Amino acid sequence: MIPGIVSPAVPGQVASLLMSLLYQFEQTQWLAPEALFAEQARQLRLLFGHAARTTAFYHRRFQASGVDPAAPVTRQTLGRLPILSRAELQAAGGEIVPDELPKAHGKRHGIETSGSDGSPLKLFGTEATGLFWRAGVMREHLWHGRDLGGKLAAIRRASPGAAMAPMGLKSDSWGPASGAVYPTGPAVMLNIASPLPAQLDWLQREQPDYLISLPSNVEALAAHCLKEGVTLPRLKQVLTVGEPVPPALRATVRKAWNVTVKDSYSCEEAGYLAMQCPQEEVLHVQSESVLLEIVDEAGRACAPGKAGRVVVTSLHNFATPLIRYELGDLAEFGAPCTCGRGLPVISRVLGRSG
Repeated sequence: MIPGIVSPAVPGQVASLLMSLLYQFEQTQWLAPEALFAEQARQLRLLFGHAARTTAFYHRRFQASGVDPAAPVTRQTLGRLPILSRAELQAAGGEIVPDELPKAHGKRHGIETSGSDGSPLKLFGTEATGLFWRAGVMREHLWHGRDLGGKLAAIRRASPGAAMAPMGLKSDSWGPASGAVYPTGPAVMLNIASPLPAQLDWLQREQPDYLISLPSNVEALAAHCLKEGVTLPRLKQVLTVGEPVPPALRATVRKAWNVTVKDSYSCEEAGYLAMQCPQEEVLHVQSESVLLEIVDEAGRACAPGKAGRVVVTSLHNFATPLIRYELGDLAEFGAPCTCGRGLPVISRVLGRSG
């Protein structure tokens, strides 16, 4: 940010904030589970107080459950709050949107997701929630040792007719998350609606270092490459998003391209939920930004190895508080990871619950 000074570099405001969060993440990831929850409880107390004070919806909800939103948060008091369904969130309308927002959280922005049933869901995020999303992106890159100077290719959903083969879209940067901290290489994108042979032709022309797409699409591409004897010699890693990873996918990708698959679990409503461990093939919950529960039909916590409903609380969204919101996914917790991180382990994401 200061002309004439490149070493050590002087970061701008956004980069400084991101690096501050990443530095803290480096410490918190090693905390024991109860120490992690203690940090979450400190944040939840502020979130609960704000939600109860500024929204009619949560004011009634806290009163009905007998939970004092100003009191210290424990696992027991958290469990007394009812689970928030998608239908309830839709029906709440403006009553769940706070009538005031802390100024330092920045401007609001809209978030819209149709969900698996096609019914629209509209809520808001802030510049603060965007900062945590960017930090999650950077944490994933750093965990998996990516060369940000390489080329990133994305085959994803896009607006009908946009970014179609044969050209797709091109960008000079990986995006605002990575680009705020590092001068990245280029990025290219193709609409996943493009036919599979056209996708492969595009990948052969672009020769990316990294590929991000849905697991089902990656599996189809890798199988097609094996069938046709096509290789992607520059490819270093495959990133998967948006769907559970089939058991055979990792082996298929390694056989086709001799690279590993790195998975992450996220949602439009709450951002990053979990990402693959740097050492193992399990997912670590991103406890610094979300409290994630897995519960049975009665709302009780599931033991490791038992599949249940995914319930999330977004710790920093003061624009549309999501407190014990049921995503509609099934997943299961796993045993503590051999890597030593205290971040909870998700051993499997099983997909939609209905």
